[in-house]
Amino acid sequence: MLYNSSINFDVMIDITTRCNAGCPQCHRTDLNGLKKQSWLPNISWDLKTFKKAFPENVIKRLRVADFCGTWGDPIVNNNIIDMVKYIRDTNNETKIHINTNGSMRNDEFWWNLGVAGDKNLIVVFAIEGINQKMHKVYRQNTYLEKILNNMNILSNTKAEINTLTLIWKHNEDYLDEIEKLCVEHGSSTCKVKITDRFGNTKELKFTKTDGTKEVLRKTGETFEDKDELIVLNRRRFVRKKKYMGTTDKKLIEKIRKAKQVMKIVCEWGEKNKVVVNPDGQVLPCCFFSNPHFYNKQVPEVRKWFIEHPVMQEYQKYEKELNVFNSNLIDILKHKWFQSTLQDSWSKTKPVYQCEKFCGKCNKFGNIDSGFLAAYERKRTL
Repeated sequence: MLYNSSINFDVMIDITTRCNAGCPQCHRTDLNGLKKQSWLPNISWDLKTFKKAFPENVIKRLRVADFCGTWGDPIVNNNIIDMVKYIRDTNNETKIHINTNGSMRNDEFWWNLGVAGDKNLIVVFAIEGINQKMHKVYRQNTYLEKILNNMNILSNTKAEINTLTLIWKHNEDYLDEIEKLCVEHGSSTCKVKITDRFGNTKELKFTKTDGTKEVLRKTGETFEDKDELIVLNRRRFVRKKKYMGTTDKKLIEKIRKAKQVMKIVCEWGEKNKVVVNPDGQVLPCCFFSNPHFYNKQVPEVRKWFIEHPVMQEYQKYEKELNVFNSNLIDILKHKWFQSTLQDSWSKTKPVYQCEKFCGKCNKFGNIDSGFLAAYERKRTL
């Protein structure tokens, strides 16, 4: 049973739209100056808001609280430590994950965050280079020395540190050195990832905050070529690869034309995991939540998504599917999650996101034609 309200669940939570960085491929970033998009609302939850969205009966069923940072960095939110304390005080079994660029706050903050989260807390820092010049090509307006210092402070608590490195043309030859740097500053799990946001292009041009022009170039690496990429951790070398297949748009149309039913294997639903957007809307995965939040701010964009019959049905119950109006446990029981969405998978035209990221059609064999690749190292004790 998918989206099962009778068992514990994971939630990816966006508690703010604010961020100190200006990463060019981020949804929130205007490429002309690297400021936030003009249409992006200024949202930052306080503790009272968080408790309304996640009352104690929900926290007691919460397996993982993942502060994801899709539209803003969770560490920018002034109430993040209080939220962590509230979760720990309510359910000491809940795992707390925070994704951050890590280039803000003082030593006292990071120490207090680690103490509040204790062994239940995992913080993922973004490290893109071995020096500031390399790091800031993508992680604009962040400072590597500051991030490494913050990692050092946090490493002296019981919290766990992980790192994420996106692979670009400018850092692809330095992955081993980046990993070594991360481990030296407390990272026990390091992940490197090839971004898929270039589409059919190989570079992205943007204007920096100071008005100068910059070009971000796609890596020449593919995961097939990266068998030699050994994952380093504190104990020993380990190799582990993870693949995530995505289906080509032309192939999806071919499957539809042949009136073949694509088999949808919902990874998020099987994990009993959902997303809560900054506005409180609950969506089945990030592939739904991002275009839905975007479309609410800029209705003329991505109309194809919101006009799909499944999403039209969602619009009817939008108020009910919001954590500020309904309890999350009740939302998971809602007919949109239990029947509307899942029934669409047996039809000839499911939502495009379901086809692209979780679809398979036996008639056409293995349909993975584009890839996201991630290599990660896990601490082995």
